Amino acid sequence: MIFIDNTPLITLRRLLIPLLCITVFCSPRLWAAPYCRDSGLVDIPTGRVIEHGVFNLGSYFGFRNAGELPRDEVALQLDFGLFDRVEIGLTSVRHNQQRFLLGNLKVLLVREAGIVPNIAVGIENIGDSIESGLNDAERYERKSTFIAVSKQFTLPTIHHITGHIGFGNNRFVEDIGMSKVLNGVFLGISKDFHPAFARGSLTFSVEADGRGVNTGLRHTAANGLQVYVAAEALNAPAIDGREIRYLAGVSWTNRALMKRIEEAKRLAKQAARLASQAKKTAKDSNE
Repeated sequence: MIFIDNTPLITLRRLLIPLLCITVFCSPRLWAAPYCRDSGLVDIPTGRVIEHGVFNLGSYFGFRNAGELPRDEVALQLDFGLFDRVEIGLTSVRHNQQRFLLGNLKVLLVREAGIVPNIAVGIENIGDSIESGLNDAERYERKSTFIAVSKQFTLPTIHHITGHIGFGNNRFVEDIGMSKVLNGVFLGISKDFHPAFARGSLTFSVEADGRGVNTGLRHTAANGLQVYVAAEALNAPAIDGREIRYLAGVSWTNRALMKRIEEAKRLAKQAARLASQAKKTAKDSNE
């Protein structure tokens, strides 16, 4: 008999506590936070999409270091994959005592194979229009389309590293910071680590999103629980600490569970095949 530890019920129950704490104790001045998506980096999309049947549910919040780190934004997000080609994202937003629902869509055009990279196109911030006086409100501009390319490279010493580059309109184009030079272009690199002490994987990323240079670290535990920490420079130089936004989040993905289920199915099929062969061999020997 095959047992699967950390069932979805137990894992979700452990996840609900931090999620509820974040949701309840954060300021009612909430805002959409398209950060740290399962298939993206800190702020930029990549050419990868979530696998079929896999979803990621989480809560994300940001704050600046001015005024003793006031909470700046919070959102609940759900991302899921279909057919290994399509990724759909939903973001629940509460702003000025009103509720909004924003959506994201990404489609994989080309899958990485050999020298060919992953290529995906998508659109962000589909849905309700949101007005705000935030200095960086442009980043939530509706119907922001993009194309993103991702490719894994094998380099000496550091081995595998993934590069990302893309181009977009609306929220990806601003008249501030390095966006004046990049003009819609975004780029980044990411690297996965699997140290024994982490009991899971660590993903480190650095990106230029058009406003500044962002850096983030994501820990994915064996049970699917993910924790994110990041820093976003926004439109100010990184040395200007007053303008740096700090980000954090917690989420849960069923990716590890899906792999265990697939492995259980494979073992079950293998056991059934061996039992059938043994039964046939016993029948032949009796004859």
